[in-house]
Amino acid sequence: MNIDIVKSSKAIEELKVELLKAQWLVQQGTLSASQEQLLDSMAGLVGLSYLLTRRLGFDYSRLDRVLFNKMSRWQREDFLSLETEWGDLSLLLGYLVPEED
Repeated sequence: MNIDIVKSSKAIEELKVELLKAQWLVQQGTLSASQEQLLDSMAGLVGLSYLLTRRLGFDYSRLDRVLFNKMSRWQREDFLSLETEWGDLSLLLGYLVPEED
């Protein structure tokens, strides 16, 4: 059992480092205006967040629910004026829970 805890702890630390690297790459992508690098970095942030969620003992679906609730709260609070200026949060919430036909 101790080996699994050590392996899991190592994986968690490595994922956290990779998240920091991906964040740095997002910054670099915005500075260099490289769409490819920027999208790749954003995908890395999302993917690493899901992987870290699992290593921390949570289900992916729980992260999805928490994300949806957080985005709903941000929409109500008009976080960074993203909703009033561009409707970003409505678009994201619609994407996360598409309407059924």
